[in-house]
Parts: sequence; structure tokens; C-alpha cells
Amino acid sequence: MLKRVKTLRFLRNEVVLITGGSSGIGKALALEAARRGAIVVVVARNKARLHAVAQRCLILSGRPAFAYQLDVTDPDTIDQVLSRIQHEVGGIDVLINSAGLGEFTAVARQKFNSMAEMTHINLLALMYISRCVAKQMMDQGYGAIINLASLAGKIPTPNSAVYSATKAGVIQFDNVLRMEVADYGVQVLTVNPGPISTAFWRADRSGSYRAHLPKWMFIQPNELARRIWDNVGYKTREINVPAYVACLGWLYQVIPGLGDWAIKKFFDFQQDKKDL
Repeated sequence: MLKRVKTLRFLRNEVVLITGGSSGIGKALALEAARRGAIVVVVARNKARLHAVAQRCLILSGRPAFAYQLDVTDPDTIDQVLSRIQHEVGGIDVLINSAGLGEFTAVARQKFNSMAEMTHINLLALMYISRCVAKQMMDQGYGAIINLASLAGKIPTPNSAVYSATKAGVIQFDNVLRMEVADYGVQVLTVNPGPISTAFWRADRSGSYRAHLPKWMFIQPNELARRIWDNVGYKTREINVPAYVACLGWLYQVIPGLGDWAIKKFFDFQQDKKDL
């Protein structure tokens, strides 16, 4: 069982399913997996972008690549697409949940619909897809589930309460899932990156959130993709990038009062009551 998991380190001919695979980190992960010889399956809502990514993967890997349109907020569609993948591609060896949504605004101004959508995409859909694929991997006796959480799940920042809550939920979900599937030869890897240089930041419409972050803090998606694939098939529990993430997260838990003060100073945060 352990020997079979180790073969995932090389990815050659392994079936890799990536949600949110049409752009951003999901696309970078798909292309890097293809370079390593994987059979890549990408799912997302944008059909045209999906097929473009799959075509690129086919060229890079010389192996079949597949694209399935999927709205991760619809559990019935998830079931149907996973069934199609099982019959048309084969068993899933590696699952990466990278689909995500963010909106950066103060809680008091956030609408219920945006709260619900973030929670559904970032957390509920991730949990359900992980659950479905975990059952298959437990039956086959090996596999890897990689879930994209965030630095925000460990260190709070102003105007990101709901987003941070969903990512903290991913971290704790993975901590429990990891224990439940470990004896079946399934790796669960949680990825907690800092800000990634992708179109995700369009969610920060005012640009004020990103403006407080220095350029050196942003991670390139290709670099993160390589780091993730380099840890699949090992006993790695978490990837915290940049390295200071784990340290700052620990410090915040030990001295949260000082952490709150430092974060508010860093973001120059002062709530304007007139805007509420």
C-alpha cells in the first residue's frame, strides 16, 4: 500500500483531477502535472478555457487529457461528472481542490449571497468532492487529496472574515480527513499559500487590500505548482508558503492580542462607520 502511494511522486500515467483547472493555480497545477507525464482531468465552469488547458496538457504530456464542465455548487452535477470520469478515464489517483472564490469587504457590508457563495465553493464543495473521491481511493488502497487552503486560514486580516473562515474550515477538515484515511494509504495534503499572483485579486475591486501587500510577498503560481507536486506521495501534511506562514500562525495563536494590533497596523486598518 505504501509502495503504491510512493509511485505518485513521479505522476507518470497517474490520473489527476483538478477543480478550478481553467485558470490561476489550478491551470498551473494542470500544466505542471502534464509535464511530469500525468493523465490530467480539469473541471471548471468555463468550457472554452478548460478545453484550451486540456489541449495544452495533451501536448506537454503526450498522454490523454480531459475537460469536464462543472459547477461545484451543484452536488448532483458533481456526482454525474465523477461517474463519467470513472467510466471514461478511470480511477482518480490524485485529487486537487483548487476552485475558490474571494470577496474582500468588511463583514458589516457583506451580503448574505456572497457569504453563502464563498462558503459553498471554498468549503462545502471541497468537502463533498473530497468525500466522494476519498471513498474511491480507500477502495483502491492508495491516493492523494490536496486541498488549497490559505495563509488567511491561520492569520486573520481585515476585510477577509468570511474568506478566512472558509479557509480555516478547510484546514480543520483536512486534519480530520487525514486521520480517517491514513490507514487506507491515502495522503491528505493541505496547502496554505500567501497571496498568489493570479486573476483572483480581481475580487479586491478597490485594490486597497492588495495595495498593503509588498510585491515580494506574492507567490508565482508556477513555483507553487512545482512545490505542491514535489510533495505528493510523501508524508507531508501541510505546505506553508512562504516559510514565515507557519511561524506567524503559531505566534498569532500564542499572543493573539499583539497579533491583532500588528495586523491592524500593517493594513493601516480603521473602520469608517459612515460606510457601514
